Amino acid sequence: ELPPELHLRILEGVDDFSDCAAFSLASPRLGLLALRSGLARFKDPLFAVAMRLLLIERLIAGSFVGSSIIRPTLCEATLRAYAADRRATADHFPWLARVSPALCLSTELDGPGDNRIDIWRLKRGEESGAKLRLRSLRSGQVQHYEGER
Repeated sequence: ELPPELHLRILEGVDDFSDCAAFSLASPRLGLLALRSGLARFKDPLFAVAMRLLLIERLIAGSFVGSSIIRPTLCEATLRAYAADRRATADHFPWLARVSPALCLSTELDGPGDNRIDIWRLKRGEESGAKLRLRSLRSGQVQHYEGER
């Protein structure tokens, strides 16, 4: 048995949210240790998204024969919750698109010069969907939208 300090050193090197979720499910004690110790990846709101996706994968795997051909996708509610979190960042959109290509988030800039805004939308495949969040680049003010469902 390794001491907790060494476990934390190992977990500090885990940089993919899917791997963090897998570690936490494989060893809940280690997941709690990482969370309580404040490791950045385990405190990030995307960690919760990765946990949900991994749990969906496990549920599918346990429920269906031939489940390896079923690709799990994130649900709209999970993506909306992520977009509503003030710690969420568009830097993670490529990860979301990789793990859930059928439903993810996209960002676009709109408006003239100093009045540009960053718009976050749901994205279904290649189709841009409901507006979820607007952020003024000048003032930093953020507005959240419930949007179409």
